[in-house]
Amino acid sequence: MRWLFVVLAAYILLISIVSLLSTRCTPEIWGYFLVEDGGNYPITHWENVIGRSRSADINIPLKTMSGNHAILSRKSEDKWVIKDLGSRNGTVVNGFPLEPGRRYLVSPGDEIVMGGVHSTVAPASLEESRNNEVMRRMDKVPVAPWKILLAITLFQLLTIVQLVIGLGENITVGAVLCIILLSVVMWTYVTVFKAMGRKGFEMEMIAFFMSTINLAVTASFDPGAVVKEFVALMLGLGLMIFMCYYLQDLDRTRKLKPTLIILSAILLILNLVLGKATFGATNWIEIGSYTFQPSEIVKLAFICIGASTLEDLYDKNNTIVYAGFSLFCLACLALMSDFGTALIFFATYLVVSFLRSGDFSRLIFTGAGAGAMGLMILKFKPYIASRFDAWGNVWDPQYIDSIGYQQTRTMAFGAGGGLLGLGAGNGSLKYVGASNTDLVFGFVMEEWGFIIAVLLVLCLITLTIFAVMSIVAGRSTFYTICACGAATMFLMQTILNVFGAVDLFPLTGVTFPFVSTGGTSLLTSWAMLAYFKAADMRRDASLAVRKEV
Repeated sequence: MRWLFVVLAAYILLISIVSLLSTRCTPEIWGYFLVEDGGNYPITHWENVIGRSRSADINIPLKTMSGNHAILSRKSEDKWVIKDLGSRNGTVVNGFPLEPGRRYLVSPGDEIVMGGVHSTVAPASLEESRNNEVMRRMDKVPVAPWKILLAITLFQLLTIVQLVIGLGENITVGAVLCIILLSVVMWTYVTVFKAMGRKGFEMEMIAFFMSTINLAVTASFDPGAVVKEFVALMLGLGLMIFMCYYLQDLDRTRKLKPTLIILSAILLILNLVLGKATFGATNWIEIGSYTFQPSEIVKLAFICIGASTLEDLYDKNNTIVYAGFSLFCLACLALMSDFGTALIFFATYLVVSFLRSGDFSRLIFTGAGAGAMGLMILKFKPYIASRFDAWGNVWDPQYIDSIGYQQTRTMAFGAGGGLLGLGAGNGSLKYVGASNTDLVFGFVMEEWGFIIAVLLVLCLITLTIFAVMSIVAGRSTFYTICACGAATMFLMQTILNVFGAVDLFPLTGVTFPFVSTGGTSLLTSWAMLAYFKAADMRRDASLAVRKEV
């Protein structure tokens, strides 16, 4: 049975991964920018910088043009928006001078004068439109989901059998029922959206599989907690679907930023006031028998607030607001002593800032400042300094049964699982504190085997690669920054969780996306998939892209 688990996992994940990375969207020509001297510039992006600079998407090398003169953005079919970037000689549309910083609607044939250069926007020719259509048809179609669904369903049924064997009378009806319901929800989700003409389900297949492992880990650790975990999963799936449809409208999404900043600030302040300390970090709020982690919810807002359209990237106020909000979040996390999450936020800030500015020197300066702050934290937070003292030395007699207890047991029990694992419910690491959350990589190694544990890591690496690939054909820098921001958070969480568990990094106490037990973490992981879906430009593949686009 354990060999069958490995074969099914490899089939499910490798087929999904290969399909996701091989069915990329072909860039298209959306129109042409025609200049009076005969220049004919194809428009291949939804957002385009026009100017003298070599880095401009539409490069017009005339001295009367500013380096970055204006931005031309696609609004809808044959509708465009132009915005002057405070150019030296200004921009005039149909004889009307444009105010710098304001957006104006232009249609094909409208006269646009920039730096004395007369130009206009023209739609793609009939031949070009036909060529685009042919290229779309030549694109490789995403793999059909049905065989993968059958494989996941078989994996889930065998998981139930393995849990019953491993846990015996300790297994609960609720735990078994939740895994069955996950299979039903999975089939319903794919069937409904397939009937609506959607084709790309690789991301969801990866998430459903990882969530199956999550429920199995939770059942092995605490069968009674599986129902709460399943409810969080359903809430996360529902939030992902809602976010996908909300993200379809870029203007509507941009207007949400002030609200997200206010709500995030309220959540973090409430956490500081009402938070409950767990393993040294005050990052939980307890309401009755339920607890949730506000910083996990703020992750969703942090990405959306950091993302910007191309025209917003030239707005200094926009940059200042994001930098100030990031500093506020990091300060709150530091006061909570949640330095693992703070590190994830900081890494995401660095990546998003680089995507917004392209200024690598700024990243070096910011990173140096963060390093100095980190040294100060080590001085004033002794328990964090002790983690660094034990780093790489957890097998030392002075640490092995104290601060290195969790990591030494994780490595010992994880290695005991071998390639195939001992079977769900048969492990011993579950008797060690936080084994189903911070140490879940070792938990999976022991009960499911090293092969499946590595495949889970490969899934999140795949999503990161997909986010980077999406930059080429993205509808807007907003969506590509969202995807890259989400990828950074997933990747940093995975690195800190896996490397911390095996003593390659100090143990920071962060979760493994989709796999670690924790309702708020699982909900956020599912919701964050919406950012990847929003960057998916494959035809009819994404819920976050209108079908007519």
